[in-house]
Amino acid sequence: MTLAESLPTPSRHREISGSRSPARMKSIGRLTGALYLLLAIIGGASYFLVSETLIVHGDAAATTQNILSNEGLFRAGVAAWLVTALIDIVIAYLFYWIFAPASPRLALMSMVFRLIYVSVHAAALTSLFGIISLIDQGAAAGMPDTVLRLAEAHLNGFMVSLLIFGVHLMLLAVMIYRTGAVPKLFAVLLMLAGGAYAADTFALALLPTASAASGYIDHAVTTLATAGEIGFLLWLLVAGIRTPHVR
Repeated sequence: MTLAESLPTPSRHREISGSRSPARMKSIGRLTGALYLLLAIIGGASYFLVSETLIVHGDAAATTQNILSNEGLFRAGVAAWLVTALIDIVIAYLFYWIFAPASPRLALMSMVFRLIYVSVHAAALTSLFGIISLIDQGAAAGMPDTVLRLAEAHLNGFMVSLLIFGVHLMLLAVMIYRTGAVPKLFAVLLMLAGGAYAADTFALALLPTASAASGYIDHAVTTLATAGEIGFLLWLLVAGIRTPHVR
């Protein structure tokens, strides 16, 4: 079955509801899990290999030198971020399709928040394209402060987007808990992960980056996001999803 054949097609509510056999739901659940895994791999590589490795916070000269010395990696990282945006849009629709019959308002809200998250991060990505423009013009080496400012502007925009993503996860957790589409353990884990993302964004605004509390929050985000999102996507890959029911 091709990806196009697996995707549910928009239609009248009656026609969509009629296609929700257990086998169909399991197939859509596994497709969602596969896309989520792909998203985690590509997004994780972009963040840790580019944003965390090439950008040295507070050191404009080192950041610029890293980017210029690894220009291909930097450009690939920006392109990978764009791919994750496209995958996120598909996942947003799939979750809506899965939960809309049982919880239409929450499903719509959850999809909207995920799409807003994608939009905010996409807007932040324009800062990285600003760095690419400086490279193409041969001006990056002579403007290290501008390069660092653009790189950090992207990271700040990404952090803002994670607050919105956290709300999406919490709405998804509520739908899972109410409908029994997957074990309720994942509702708890996703609720914690969503709260951790939101706390991390507020910590960026309220706490010094070098503070102990900020470090604890970063560790909590890593732990809870791994347990919640990775555990959830692995469940979807292996077991798929049950037809949600209003409870």
